[in-house]
This record gives sequence, C-alpha cells and structure tokens, in this order.
Amino acid sequence: MSNPNEAPQPQQPQQPGAQPPQPGNVPPAGYQPPQGYQAPPSYQAPPSYQQPAPGYQQPGQPPYGAPAGPNAAPPAGLGYAAPARNTFGLHFNSVAQRFRNTTGVPQQLTISYWLWVAAAALGVLASFINIFTLRDVFGGMMVGAGIVGLIFSLVFAALYVFIAIRLKEGSRWARLVLTILGAFAVISLLLQVVTLNLNFIGSAAAVAAAVLMWLPESRKHFV
Repeated sequence: MSNPNEAPQPQQPQQPGAQPPQPGNVPPAGYQPPQGYQAPPSYQAPPSYQQPAPGYQQPGQPPYGAPAGPNAAPPAGLGYAAPARNTFGLHFNSVAQRFRNTTGVPQQLTISYWLWVAAAALGVLASFINIFTLRDVFGGMMVGAGIVGLIFSLVFAALYVFIAIRLKEGSRWARLVLTILGAFAVISLLLQVVTLNLNFIGSAAAVAAAVLMWLPESRKHFV
C-alpha cells in the first residue's frame, strides 16, 4: 500500500523513436513527442453534394421520361413523322401519305408491305365474287350472306392495311401480329391448293410477305 506522504516519481523522458500514445489516450503531463514525429493531417470534410447540371444524363441511361427498353423512336429516314414504335399509332392525320410513302424503308420490307396490301385487296375481291357465286348456286336467298361476308372482308382488309403501315414504320408489335397471320395463311394456302380455291392467291401473297419481313435487310428496320 503506497504512502500518501511519498513524493511522486518524475516521469521518464520519451525515448527517441518510441511510438507516441495512441489516439484517445491522454498523454502524461510534460510529454514531448519524439524528434521527427509528424502529427496526422486534420480531417477534411468532403465537399458538399452538388446538384447535377440541368440536362445531365448518366452514361448508359435513357433520358428522363423516355421509355426504358428497346428504342421506341420511329426509324430514321422515313419520309414523314411516324408515331413511336411501341404505340398503336392509329392517327388519321396524313393517312394517304402514310399509306403510299415508303421513303427510308428497306426494299425487302417495302415489297412485304405491298404484298400485305395486295393480300387484303385480294380478300375483298374474293368476297365480292363470292356474292355472285352464291347467287348462282343457291339462289337469291344466299346473296345476303355473301354481302355480310363482303362487309367482314372490308373490315379485315382495313385492319390488314393499318398493321402493314405500322410494319413499315418499324413497329415491332405489327411484325409480330403479321407473323401470326402469316402462319395462318400457310395453313389456308395448303387447304386452298388442295380444293382448287382461287383464294390461294391472297394466301400466297401473305406467306411471301411474312417471309420477306424477317429477312436480314428488313430486320435492320426494327432495331
């Protein structure tokens, strides 16, 4: 047990090269750092966060508000302002121009487009001829059924043409729909050839159109 009357022992001086006290430890009174010792630099706070400049875009990210995923803009080089690829695109402005203008469309896809239009027109023509065929075979009572068939044929032809227009405007959904219709046309073509049905001409046009829109030159239009 120590004697309170004893005088405190003097602190031994720090030997040169000795390690200074660790941070958080209070050095004893009279402590002198060794020669050559340099204090660590004081902590520097990071600069405050700066808001990015207006219009800043992170590399690899689409612009703000733009749809993610594949390119939605219409193909470059078209002769008119087409709707975006991923929209339905049912606009009645400049319908005639959208129908006839094929500027900027690859040649193979242009042929495919006009074959789809021809297939739609041949379907309407076949329905019109069918009215007279039914009248000659079954009499006047079947003329009404032929007229109803013609009306449906006109509706489907308009839908065919509209989807074909969206096809040449680079719409991916239009190519998918026409691919399915082309698959049905293959089945119809086989049946019509066996039965010697004149509608096989329209089915053959649809099959050829479906093949052309998947050729390498056409596929570049949908990238």
